[in-house]
Amino acid sequence: MKLAAIDIGSNAVRLLFINVYETENGPRYVKDSMYRVPLRLGEDVFKKGKLSKKKIKDFVHTMQAFKKLMKVHDPVAYMACATSAMREAANAEEVLAKIKKKSGLKIAVISGQEEADFLFSNHVERFQAEPNKNYLYVDVGGGSTELILISNGEKIDRKSFNIGTLRLRDGMVDASEWEKMDKWMRRLNGKYAPMIGVGTGGNINTMLKYFSKSKKQVMDIEVIRDTYNKLKDLSFEEKVIKYSLKPDRADVIVPAAQIFLKVMDTLGMDTMTIPKVGLADGMIHQMFEQIMKDIAEE
Repeated sequence: MKLAAIDIGSNAVRLLFINVYETENGPRYVKDSMYRVPLRLGEDVFKKGKLSKKKIKDFVHTMQAFKKLMKVHDPVAYMACATSAMREAANAEEVLAKIKKKSGLKIAVISGQEEADFLFSNHVERFQAEPNKNYLYVDVGGGSTELILISNGEKIDRKSFNIGTLRLRDGMVDASEWEKMDKWMRRLNGKYAPMIGVGTGGNINTMLKYFSKSKKQVMDIEVIRDTYNKLKDLSFEEKVIKYSLKPDRADVIVPAAQIFLKVMDTLGMDTMTIPKVGLADGMIHQMFEQIMKDIAEE
């Protein structure tokens, strides 16, 4: 069964196709293909409060292209979700209505809590050597950071903070938001320490690919710190040329490293597990579970 998910983030939008196979050990999710467009909806929204005409036009064209790709792939079902930027855009309702009319795609704007729930649906902790330990999912996006606490395989708490790479790059993260995150994390530090970090998002994947010498999907905090120190004083062009970073990654990877370091330093984490899954994967997991539930109830 092929399923599709569209993740409309503040930095980029992604269309993911996954084939799901039923096995005696449960469903197996195999990536078919993924398409990514760096729309950067957050650049408009976080500064102006709404999407500009140019950004809306680009958004519509991207969704029309995604609809054509879906016709070729022919998934059984799809889900499209928008996160931080569209949560705050004053003209979100108007824009999504236009996209529905022009492409036929229906997009749901989800809350930070719902975003965290989708991420939890990946159940990365189940595939670790010690699944019953305490885990903290850390998903760093362009507009927000989601933190999800898992203990003994159960979701204990989750919180979304308006601390994202685009906001941080542009100096638009309030000190009060950092204080809220710090307070939330310190409340966990006693009862649930030690915690194993699980990092998701394009920036942590890039750090693993370009700056870690290990072939394992685990990165030491010192690698993240070293990445931050190597890049923080370089110009945009130097980051692109010297490290072969994509242009839309080169200007946000330093803010991302800063956020990961803040979380890891506060909670005393030495390493971050990087499973290379994200919101779109969680959306597909939830879709498949709902489809199977509906079939069982027929």
